[in-house]
Amino acid sequence: MEIIECSIEHAEASAVLFNQYRIFYELPDDLAAAQEFISANLTHARSRIFLVLDDEKKPVAFAQLYPAMCSIAMKPFYWLYDLFVAPSARNKGYARHLMTHLTSLLSAEGAQRISLDTAHSNKAAQALYESLGYTRESEFMTYHKVLAS
Repeated sequence: MEIIECSIEHAEASAVLFNQYRIFYELPDDLAAAQEFISANLTHARSRIFLVLDDEKKPVAFAQLYPAMCSIAMKPFYWLYDLFVAPSARNKGYARHLMTHLTSLLSAEGAQRISLDTAHSNKAAQALYESLGYTRESEFMTYHKVLAS
């Protein structure tokens, strides 16, 4: 198993997993749009994307993180916005290995934290995050206002 941080040359492989991730969340299959989105994020350094490669160097999991700043701590942090393991690669430790890698790397870079959201129904992800020491937010309430697109 190997973890690589993606550059534009990895956009296609990342987009395949990103498209599958969107399908998991019941969005339409649209590989072309997924590749355009991932390519733009990589080109403009809007996000950092990591791929997990299995022993045959096949991409089996990915994570996409967006940089942010914590005003109170006056330090950078990351939103782990997307994490996905291909169905055929689940329950083999790829997500745990990826999360451990991200924690070590971003901590070494001086990030204050990694924050994330997950669906209430995604019990497997919740169990993983909690087993890695993530705590469920209880102090703040989150609000969203969807703006016209």
